[in-house]
Amino acid sequence: MKTKIVYVVTSDETDVYLEQALLSVFSLRKHNPNAYVELVVDQDTDATITGKRGEILKYIDNKVVINVPEEFNKVCRSRWLKTSLRQHVKGDFLFIDTDTIVTDDLNEIDSFQGNLGAVMNAHVPISFRKDSKYIKIIKKNALEEGWTCSDEITFFNSGVIFVKDTTESYGFFSCWHKTWEDFYTRFGRYEDQAPLAATNEKFKYIIKEISGTWNCQIARNGISYLPKAKIMHYLAYERTAHPWFFYNHDILNEIKSIGYISDKISKLVDDAKFSFDVPNMIISGQNLECFKYLIQTPLFSIYKTNRRVFSLFNNAAKIIQKANKIKHRIQNLL
Repeated sequence: MKTKIVYVVTSDETDVYLEQALLSVFSLRKHNPNAYVELVVDQDTDATITGKRGEILKYIDNKVVINVPEEFNKVCRSRWLKTSLRQHVKGDFLFIDTDTIVTDDLNEIDSFQGNLGAVMNAHVPISFRKDSKYIKIIKKNALEEGWTCSDEITFFNSGVIFVKDTTESYGFFSCWHKTWEDFYTRFGRYEDQAPLAATNEKFKYIIKEISGTWNCQIARNGISYLPKAKIMHYLAYERTAHPWFFYNHDILNEIKSIGYISDKISKLVDDAKFSFDVPNMIISGQNLECFKYLIQTPLFSIYKTNRRVFSLFNNAAKIIQKANKIKHRIQNLL
């Protein structure tokens, strides 16, 4: 495999981001033992990669330490590094977010034709997510930021990005970095996907869409790509109840506690495509819209925290439901 694999980590002893990166690169090595891996960190993170936290160094080929302005917090330092990667990494590379599990050989990426490649965010066009709170915010912000977020554009997920060593890629990353800094300075917005989309617009949509198997966003319409998935992305900031085992906090907490990948977790990595809790079900179409609405209601919160109180509301709903049925029967008889 000629293409480098690149990870970015900003972390300290109070979080599990480094453990997350360790788990991902561990899974990468299982399927790609000869891949060349670079770990890009800021100066503060580098100072903490000692002792148990140094386990990750066994799985990488090179550590790149970049001095990031001290005024940024961990999240912003991560975005700062990510958007400036092209200036710090030589050659073709595949950037992989740390909240991922690699599930296959990645050699095929060497044959990618294009300057930049990425997977569609949530695996569906913006038009499919028009009612999404996230998309509404992105569209609203885009008007202020000065770019066009229409239903026609392909909005990419920045969790996995192929980057060719070309003049165009260097120019793109330079612009992405400046755009991120601009949005952060003017609006205090630190997410990187909107600046990525804005930069893609400036560069006449240079990013080429690649198969969802390269960034299977398992919680966001990724089920169709699961059988052939090469990289599974569990989106760390969405660690709510989910049947895929890697959403479980206990996995990263165990790695943090012992400092390495246990046999139990190693087995989970081996069986990543099958590591789902049961019972579970697939919800789609109108039922999904109904479900998404229900889980945002106060009743759902009550159900999770106080089943007795929920039962009172649910019984009241049953009475109303029966009353409506009786009402309809009477109306049909008249």
